[in-house]
Amino acid sequence: MLGMDNFTIDHMMENGDKRVSGWLLMSSPWPTVYIILIYFALIYGFLPAYMKNRKPYKLKTIIRIYNIYQIVMCIYILQWTIQAGWIQGLYSFSCEPMSFSSNPESLSLLKCFHWVYFLKMSELIETIFFNLRKKANQISTLHVYHHSSTFAMSWIACKYVGGAAASVPLMLNSFIHILMYTYYFLSSLGPKWQKKLAPWKPKLTIAQMIQFTIILIHALLNLQPGCRSPRLFIAAFIPNVILVYKMFYDFYKANYIKQR
Repeated sequence: MLGMDNFTIDHMMENGDKRVSGWLLMSSPWPTVYIILIYFALIYGFLPAYMKNRKPYKLKTIIRIYNIYQIVMCIYILQWTIQAGWIQGLYSFSCEPMSFSSNPESLSLLKCFHWVYFLKMSELIETIFFNLRKKANQISTLHVYHHSSTFAMSWIACKYVGGAAASVPLMLNSFIHILMYTYYFLSSLGPKWQKKLAPWKPKLTIAQMIQFTIILIHALLNLQPGCRSPRLFIAAFIPNVILVYKMFYDFYKANYIKQR
């Protein structure tokens, strides 16, 4: 096993997927780190100060367009992932070895991960919408951590583990986001729709937790002895999934169970 002193940027660079060499923002982790730091500075510093003496912006049209964009992109990513080897029966849910193959399915899946990286980057704009609308209560620790960590992990996935093992969380997440952004879009149509959709709001959080449970099962199966999966990354990924699951459960308990 590598010592802690070997976990340097240089080591990471040397052991990344050679297939992504030269791809936009994949050469180094620093652009991703800088984007996250700028994100924090905007949502916790600049935008609250900018909005302090201003009325909240409505942004209804922009947010509806953004929700439609997310729905379309998630459907596209889900379809792309399924067609990049899953529908052909090339991959296994219980054990998928690391592969840096140049076959069409593997390369297509890797390109899909690159698209997902930019999709997760675009999701950071949601917090900016909250700032501009003065919805400070929605800028929770769960929201900020979930968006920033997912963006960071999408870079790691594309750079190091852009294969079938990492595509299971991607497919689950895309499906959940289709439901979620459809809910957001319909809710933006007014109070009548919000009333109709109210019973589905807690169910979306339950769906998120079911997603994390399936992801954990998938990760543990790929850690079984004899499976040549990306074990180091899976082992590092599991604590994050557990943490996010707990945060979603605490949110569900505080907003739905206690209210009853």
